[in-house]
Amino acid sequence: MPQYNPYKGSFEQSKTFSKYAEITLWISTILLVIAFALEKIYPNWANIAELITNINCFFIIAFAVLSFISETIFYQASIQRREDFIDNSFETTIAENRSEEYYTNDNIASGIYKMAVNGFENSLFTYNIANKMTSSLWLKNILFAILILTFSVFGYNSAFTLIVQLTLPILLLQQAIKHTLFVYRIKRVLENNRRLFNDLKHYSDSKHKKPDIILNILDYETTLTYGAILLSSKIYDELNPSLSAKWIKMKQEYNIK
Repeated sequence: MPQYNPYKGSFEQSKTFSKYAEITLWISTILLVIAFALEKIYPNWANIAELITNINCFFIIAFAVLSFISETIFYQASIQRREDFIDNSFETTIAENRSEEYYTNDNIASGIYKMAVNGFENSLFTYNIANKMTSSLWLKNILFAILILTFSVFGYNSAFTLIVQLTLPILLLQQAIKHTLFVYRIKRVLENNRRLFNDLKHYSDSKHKKPDIILNILDYETTLTYGAILLSSKIYDELNPSLSAKWIKMKQEYNIK
């Protein structure tokens, strides 16, 4: 049976709006470059440069709106993912549709221990994918921020357009900082899971560790909600074979069965 998860379509829709936001970012930057070049190289075309600068304000606002829509859809998709996570862990039927062959822990009996294992696997994949995205995100956002700041400050025509244009670099830097904090917090969850399962491998009963298990799950879910980070499908496909092999090895090391 092929792998299936019911919330993939919602996350893909969120990624679509995120992609539209990135396109508006490119358009906005290109318009700034054109307006700056017209004003400095062809002074007689200053009116056209001003018009392009004013039009660019629309794309800056569009970037913010599209990013907001993407995060809103992400939130709804996260609700579906949590429902499926509970269903897989406890064999309940909370969600309308349930994933098939998405988790790799079907050999484990349903219950709090299986939820902990699923959470451990989630944190492993999320941290490694998000961590690999960090450097390229910073590079891209800083590059855009510098370009936008440069052409905005040295080519602005009014205080209003300058203020609008300066919001974009702030949003880009905010995204990069937020992503970095997300990676740090997910790493902490992964480390907590390592400690938890290092303790659990010495016990046949996980009941005494229920508070720790629940706390780790809550930390993971809270971090995901805070970050609203769309993980790269390309990096997931790239890392999936090595991470899957690593997870199998970790299950043996921590006596997960």
